Amino acid sequence: MYLIDANIFLEVIYRRDKWAECYELLNRVKKGDIRAYALHFTIHAISAILGKPDLVSKFLSEISTWRGLVIIDSPVDEEVMAAELAFKVGLDFDDGLHYYYAKKMGLKLISFDKDFDRTDIERLEPHDILRTS
Repeated sequence: MYLIDANIFLEVIYRRDKWAECYELLNRVKKGDIRAYALHFTIHAISAILGKPDLVSKFLSEISTWRGLVIIDSPVDEEVMAAELAFKVGLDFDDGLHYYYAKKMGLKLISFDKDFDRTDIERLEPHDILRTS
């Protein structure tokens, strides 16, 4: 199972260099061909970046229908643990939260953020998953 970082969604939203492979991956999650998790924190961050209520509504309505996506809510006590763990492994809070849940749930992280390569969790990029599934 996988945990999807915000940069995978943003790659598609902003049509960055790797948007096509991210779109294909997210589309497979949408159909339920690939099962994955995303942090509620990530969904809120993307919503804040989008800013405009109509765009946020469209984004939230879209992902709420995805068959293969489970949203992880994080209670404050776990966010405290994630922040402490982030400090110990040299990550910022956002990355630390992803690190914490990847470790806790035994998930592989889908991200372009190479900061995770200094940790003991497995970071994959969309093309790594697409060629094996």
